[in-house]
Amino acid sequence: MKEIKSKSRFLLPIIVFVLVAILVSGTLYIRSSLMNLTMEERSNQLEEMVTQIRANLSNGLQTHWNLVEGLNNAIQGRHYGGVEELCRSIEEMEEVFCTEMYGSQIMLLDSQGTAYLKKGSVGIWNDVNHLIDGNIRHTFISETDNIDGCFLVFSKELKNPVTIGDDNKRFNHVLLLKDIKTIKQYYTTSTYGGNSATYFIKNNGILAYFDAEEDDVIGARNIFKALREVDYIQENRDFGSVKDEMDVEGIASANIRLDGTEYFHCLASFEDYNMILMLLIPASSVATSTLSMMNSTFKTSIIFMVLIVVMLLFAFFSFVRVQRSRQLVELEQKTNRELNQLRIVAENANAAKSTFLNNMSHDIRTPMNAIIGFTNIALKHNTSPEVKSCLNKIRDSSDHLLALINDVLDISRIESGKIKYSPSPVDIMEVSESVLTIVYGYLANRSINFKTEINEPKTRYVFADPARIREVLVNILGNAVKFTQDGGSIIYKVSYQDMNDNRHIVAHYEISDTGIGMSEDFLLHVFDEFSQESQDARTKYKGTGLGMAITKKYVELMGGTITVDSKKGRGTTFTVELPMEITKQGEVKKKELSSRKVDLNGLKILLVEDNELNAEIAIVQLEELGMDITWVKNGDEAVNMFREKPQGSFDLILMDVIMPKMNGYEATRAIRGLDGRRDALKIPIIAMTANAFAEDVQASLDAGMNEHLSKPIVIDEVIGTIARTLD
Repeated sequence: MKEIKSKSRFLLPIIVFVLVAILVSGTLYIRSSLMNLTMEERSNQLEEMVTQIRANLSNGLQTHWNLVEGLNNAIQGRHYGGVEELCRSIEEMEEVFCTEMYGSQIMLLDSQGTAYLKKGSVGIWNDVNHLIDGNIRHTFISETDNIDGCFLVFSKELKNPVTIGDDNKRFNHVLLLKDIKTIKQYYTTSTYGGNSATYFIKNNGILAYFDAEEDDVIGARNIFKALREVDYIQENRDFGSVKDEMDVEGIASANIRLDGTEYFHCLASFEDYNMILMLLIPASSVATSTLSMMNSTFKTSIIFMVLIVVMLLFAFFSFVRVQRSRQLVELEQKTNRELNQLRIVAENANAAKSTFLNNMSHDIRTPMNAIIGFTNIALKHNTSPEVKSCLNKIRDSSDHLLALINDVLDISRIESGKIKYSPSPVDIMEVSESVLTIVYGYLANRSINFKTEINEPKTRYVFADPARIREVLVNILGNAVKFTQDGGSIIYKVSYQDMNDNRHIVAHYEISDTGIGMSEDFLLHVFDEFSQESQDARTKYKGTGLGMAITKKYVELMGGTITVDSKKGRGTTFTVELPMEITKQGEVKKKELSSRKVDLNGLKILLVEDNELNAEIAIVQLEELGMDITWVKNGDEAVNMFREKPQGSFDLILMDVIMPKMNGYEATRAIRGLDGRRDALKIPIIAMTANAFAEDVQASLDAGMNEHLSKPIVIDEVIGTIARTLD
């Protein structure tokens, strides 16, 4: 017995030593493994993001090839009397093809390499050597001295050269020069909190364009040379291996240390455009959740290893504890499997909800178009007071129903992340004042004292999302009108405050009313979905209770704040503050509308609509205005009709989108691409569809349409759009 006890005294320290050694080595191994996994996860996440950016950029730039094809078809084989006539033609084509909207300009290149813009000749083009390799199409980055700026060039050799003058000087290439700064919309991402820097690099490593919130930390003209000199953190990794991987796979990333700071960079090649995209991001901004999880996992691993030591020591005395531990592991695995199944079910449900919302929007708007359209037609032709009263109620109810549908769809799309904040250069004074026209419409037939106090900022030109700002202000002002009794008052105050960085301002909107007000208890829920204070609010004031929820989400989407102060029976004050980045006046593109009236009488319209009721509504209302309507039932018939009819048979096309045989997008592209028909590129095509979301509008424009109208159609909007398009 004493011998056993003596052996136990020596055996126990040995076991403890072995277990401690296992604990230390296991902890180091786990940490090393987790670091490698984290590094791999960061690289994978970055490469996935850059792959998506590359896809978005390629899709966006493909539109410019469509422009080049159109330009090629439009200008080839022409003869001009002189340079002035040629330049005027270039200017006219830029207006027809809306190149300014794409941040582009047209260039023609003669056989001697001399370049011509709408302003005239700019001399021998420095990059003419890119076009002499025998290929018909070329794309590359140009920093030519002929024109200020850096451009992405889209070039195609003319099938039939353009000639000029009596000596028939030949122009063999038509080019589209896209300002490389304007492609930012295709690659901008907020995934890394605005800390990423974007580099566009020529294939030889020379930097063409840099875009970031902060200064360029690389600070070199030759990016490849600079990357060869930095420290690569990963083993057996250097710029040569990264470059080789990009050449083979099209994308590669690595972890580097630059001036004492750790970064991740990712290179993605654009073979079709002879350039390389590089994203440079501080390591602290990449996969932060994964890094946090790794630290937590490492701490948990240490605790777990300690527990193992304790459990192994305790195993000398209790096998039951070990068995119980196995049961806990099995239970954890079962729970993980169940959670994974729940995650899959939730993802499927979310996808089904998005599909349902898109389908519901289209399917509801189609019959709503018939209801509203036929009601308006009946109101024009029925003189019976009783029937008119009923029709007016039907129209009011239809408008209310459509507003409810829009609110429900908006809140769902906001929650699903489909609505994005898209700032653009605007005149903020015009945005702040544009809501007044709508509010004055609300105030018609009301006896409310409406006052405005609008101060002008030091700088009017900022980056903002005018549609979202208007919706926020109209929602608040609309509620103020709705909940303020006749004899009351509403004050609309607008002021602007400069921020300390001299790059931003804050727009301050204050809307006060003397309406019914809200209780302190309800103020806590005023921004909740479907919230209404009184039981009779839904019937007395109408609405879904979603207006303030949508308003708050839009304000937060724009990085702003909204607060409310209210007293029951005394009134309410809403305060909205929105930060905005300052821009230059020249960046603001104003849409100039002609003041002259366009005579629509006798206008020849090709109406493409598969739904007979919708077609009947459009025909009746447009023919009442003196237009000549030709109706076809799908895109295939529309293309055949346009092809068979001689030029000038139609002045404009109204195109539905969702149709059998050939949809509206396909039909538009087919018409725009008809050979030998110069009017195919010029005839205005307006989408008139139940697809009403922002991505639907963009899809119509990308397909080659000029405008987009959403159903239910409002005849005044249709008339105004037709007049503006023709003008």
